[in-house]
Amino acid sequence: MIYDGTLWLGGIALIGAIAAYVRARDQRGMNRARQFVYAHLGFLTLAMGALLYLFLSGQYQYAYVAQHSSRSLELFYKISALWAGQEGTFLLWGWITAILAVLVSMRRGELQRWAMTYLLGTQIFLMVLLYVRSPFAPVPGAVPADGNGLNILLKDPWMVIHPPIVFIGYAAFAIPFAYVLAALTQRSYKSLVTAIFPYAAFATVTLGVGIFIGGYWAYKVLGWGGYWGWDPVENASLIPWLTGMALLHALLLYRGRGYLPKTSMWLACASYILVVYGTFLTRSGVLSDFSVHSFADEGINAYLSGYLFIAAHASFILLLTRGRKVNGPPIPKAVNSREFGLAAGIILFCMVAAFVLIGTSFPILTGLTGQATSVSISYYNQVSLPIGLLIALILGFSPFLIMERTNWNELLRSAIISLVGSAVLTLVAVLLWPLELVHSIFVFVALMALFSNALAIIRFSHGRFLAMAGHLTHLGFALMLIGVIASSAYSGDKRFALRTGESDEAYGEEVVFAGSTEGAGPDERYLELLLVRGTDTTQARAKSQVSNYTGQVMLTPYIDKGLLYDVYIAPLEFRPSEVHRHALTLVKGEAYEYNGWNLTFVQFDMSQHSGAQSMRVGAVVQLERDGHVVEIVPAMESSPEGRMSNPVPVPGSQ
Repeated sequence: MIYDGTLWLGGIALIGAIAAYVRARDQRGMNRARQFVYAHLGFLTLAMGALLYLFLSGQYQYAYVAQHSSRSLELFYKISALWAGQEGTFLLWGWITAILAVLVSMRRGELQRWAMTYLLGTQIFLMVLLYVRSPFAPVPGAVPADGNGLNILLKDPWMVIHPPIVFIGYAAFAIPFAYVLAALTQRSYKSLVTAIFPYAAFATVTLGVGIFIGGYWAYKVLGWGGYWGWDPVENASLIPWLTGMALLHALLLYRGRGYLPKTSMWLACASYILVVYGTFLTRSGVLSDFSVHSFADEGINAYLSGYLFIAAHASFILLLTRGRKVNGPPIPKAVNSREFGLAAGIILFCMVAAFVLIGTSFPILTGLTGQATSVSISYYNQVSLPIGLLIALILGFSPFLIMERTNWNELLRSAIISLVGSAVLTLVAVLLWPLELVHSIFVFVALMALFSNALAIIRFSHGRFLAMAGHLTHLGFALMLIGVIASSAYSGDKRFALRTGESDEAYGEEVVFAGSTEGAGPDERYLELLLVRGTDTTQARAKSQVSNYTGQVMLTPYIDKGLLYDVYIAPLEFRPSEVHRHALTLVKGEAYEYNGWNLTFVQFDMSQHSGAQSMRVGAVVQLERDGHVVEIVPAMESSPEGRMSNPVPVPGSQ
């Protein structure tokens, strides 16, 4: 079809560009190759424009449009629906990569020819996926009168910009990867660090922004009160960000005094390989039983694993055969030196990345030898907490370290304000809001990192942005650590079931359920609550809406943001016409007694979780009474036909 033609012409231009760069021997040849790069971007821009036109004009004869749009969908979300599914995200990723390729092609340098060759080579992977899963594929059978509409979870402004920002980061990580392969191919490393540092910084910062936006969306929309759940899909973007942070610090040492050239090259390659590996994990279907965010296998598993194998082996072979001959001076071993602090930070970031990678890949690793299982959230918390503590400690002293070696007495004198200020504020926090010892230590080192970098900005930057950029970054990281520990150590929740007119107490406030009112949209209702504290009454509204896309009921939380705390009300279920039943909250691994039975929530069962449009999530519950043990699995199912609960009766009950 005509729209598919834009993709095929884009592929032809891509092959032409690669061939032209391989054959280029002078600037004239490079200019000719650049014309193919322009053509490739032009055809992909036409493809993006064509897909946008199909969404805006409601062309439901195309399967991708019918699956992710509808006549009633707002214009804003019709545009964002372009990247709501597999096909659209691959087109978006490829389009962004083509834009970056044009920008890179405008640079000059000894590595340019082979860097462009390898960068465009990574684009072949995305083009093949677009040929296999085209966004312009027709609907099989009769053309529907209307589409399914957008997944209700994606109808949020933050989720509109989150995917493009993440994919900008993903695409940008291919550039340092390409330059490293070019340097290894040509055995030329003189200009490598200058060439890749800005792209590595851009990729890491952009991906970090995307991760933060995703976390805020989860807090604002999903209704579970958190911003990070260590889900495999979340981890897939976190792992390359962690190695990207390690890469940035390695490049600082490489650029300054030639330290860690091999480490920098390994990290540049690993960051991109981990992007591809994360894509394989989340989009091949291998984790569909362990993540409700994961895509089901839609026929691209072999292509994802094949490219991962090729990219990893090609880069590792070059690194092992040619990279081993690249040497730099040894890192000073003095603990009180800036070089040692940077090197320690690199190691710690790599350690976190390795632990998260192992945990995320655990279902695959265990599946090779038997029953696939996943690690618990506690695994991630236990391994990341001590490493985060060490990173904060380094950040607290690093602003006062100088190259080679710092006098210990001078170091302590420089850090004394930070040490005293952190100790005082930590003591105040502990007295006002009691903390566990490990949390108190974490708060102290995070506050020290905050004070130290704030002082460094005042003392050493003299208003120059570039001079203060690193300290600003560290200051922001310290604030993030304080937020993480405060939100986990001080947060609390209370659950209760209310009928209309009933109330309950939570954290000094009376919560009254005043009933429900109809909303503006179809199947949309507002749950009206009153929050009473003394003589003050606040109206809180949580929204209940049924998704046409999955049949799922979405309950949007009410959030009252404050300076020191948020009031977060997240309805778990709304039954407008059912009788009130006793609600029991089960925590994994703990036993509860009810009507003579001991109930233990064992784990979630997602063995029949089947993908984006249908989902079944069960809860494995073990019941014990008088030595008799049984296991039941009540479940919740969502599909385009609707949403239903599958309760399981307790044996022996009515």
